[in-house]
Amino acid sequence: MLSFFIVGICATAALCLGMYVLLQRRVLDEQMMMDDAKGYLLIGCVLFSFAVSATSFYVGQLAGFDQNDETATLMALAILIDVMTGLLSLIFGLQRMHEPEHY
Repeated sequence: MLSFFIVGICATAALCLGMYVLLQRRVLDEQMMMDDAKGYLLIGCVLFSFAVSATSFYVGQLAGFDQNDETATLMALAILIDVMTGLLSLIFGLQRMHEPEHY
């Protein structure tokens, strides 16, 4: 069950932070405006969070975690933690994103 938590959290964080790096690189190369990149980051993090949560829920049902009350509660907690990880990655990305310096 612990691996269920860790895999979901790592997948969400990796996808959201990878999207941040990709968008930040495009902003620094002046291929995209920073406001557009922040909007794409917002949409991407929310979609990645819910996609990983839905996948975790499906895998948890296939593994039989919904049969026992204790593991069903932990499965719901894992889904909520996936969404929180995505939102924390979004906050990190929005705070760290910057435009290139022009002199």
